[in-house]
Amino acid sequence: MKPFPPLVVQAAPDSGADEKTTDAAKDAASEVESFMSGVGPRLEEGWAWIQANASEFSIAVGAWIAIFLALRILRAVIAGFIRRKKKDHYAVNNVAARLISSTSSLFLLVLSAALVAPFFPVIPEGWGVYARTFAIIIGILQAAAWARELLTAGIVGYAHSRAEHSGVLTNAVNLIKTLVAIGVWTIALLMILSNLDIEITALIAGLGVGGIAIGLAAQSLFKDLFSSLAIVFDQPFLRGDFITFDDGEYLGDVERIGMKTTRIRSLSGEEIIIANSQLLDKEIRNYRRMDERRILFSVGVLYQTPHEKLRNIPDLIKKAVEDADKTRFDRSHLKEYADSSITFETVYWVKDRDYSVYMEANHEVLLNIHKAFEDEGIDFAYPTRTLHVESFPEGPASES
Repeated sequence: MKPFPPLVVQAAPDSGADEKTTDAAKDAASEVESFMSGVGPRLEEGWAWIQANASEFSIAVGAWIAIFLALRILRAVIAGFIRRKKKDHYAVNNVAARLISSTSSLFLLVLSAALVAPFFPVIPEGWGVYARTFAIIIGILQAAAWARELLTAGIVGYAHSRAEHSGVLTNAVNLIKTLVAIGVWTIALLMILSNLDIEITALIAGLGVGGIAIGLAAQSLFKDLFSSLAIVFDQPFLRGDFITFDDGEYLGDVERIGMKTTRIRSLSGEEIIIANSQLLDKEIRNYRRMDERRILFSVGVLYQTPHEKLRNIPDLIKKAVEDADKTRFDRSHLKEYADSSITFETVYWVKDRDYSVYMEANHEVLLNIHKAFEDEGIDFAYPTRTLHVESFPEGPASES
């Protein structure tokens, strides 16, 4: 019986692979050695410069630290002095205080160095290039932080005040903050790369293509998100408003305005959920924006009503309207001779936008009109049809 083959087979050493590994290690070591050989002379040059300018260097460093500490103390004092705790978070004083507080210590350190630079010993050119590049990067980052705070105060502050009244969730405000931060820091990053002599044209093109791809993939989502922002800024309706849309087919009270949908409680009790973009595409009627409700109605009386009573009807209707609560009479006129009645048209206003108040006032006005007509002996018309017959045809001759 033949023995089983060994489970583990040891491969023969590959001399070619070992050579490649050795070459890669040598290349890496040579690169490190080249970098260190370049850094070494630079460090020696810097140390020699410090030794040659020891006294001036010590004085400049002391002045640098003193100015830096003074700027930090000044930052805290000014921010605390102009901050107003009782005012809104986005008030001008508080925004200015946050701008000052957001000034980084690293930026103050660079600013202190810039103030001391005219009195500083001339540093080697190689170190000066590094110092200027570092200062530019810190300045860009600080400018981005200030820009983000200013845009947040301007855009988000306005949206925040509108959202409090409209009932839009703070997610809308958070979305604006995120978009502002992404935009500002993206621009700052591109500026830093440009100052480091890195080609950013291809990067910008890639960001543009990627943005288009993301926008097309999430087109519906972004459309609803920006529609919610449009509701925040334009305010076609607020939470609690009574609205109708889609030619009056849907109506109800606005309960919630979200990032993607708006929820409406209909009169029959069910909840209507509609996408923000679809809702803004429709004609919306907002009844809460009314200060008064206009009511137009017609009433008909019999053709047999005497002339004097017909002339007195507008005055009777006017008194019936004025006797009701929260009403303002507009007009009442004989409108037409209809098929079954003499019709009067009346317009009056209910001085309240609440629907229940409107119905109560209309109820009271109609009862007052009925009582006035009853007292005056005026009959309401109802659909009638009168047939006038001049003669009847003779019947069949009777049998004799």
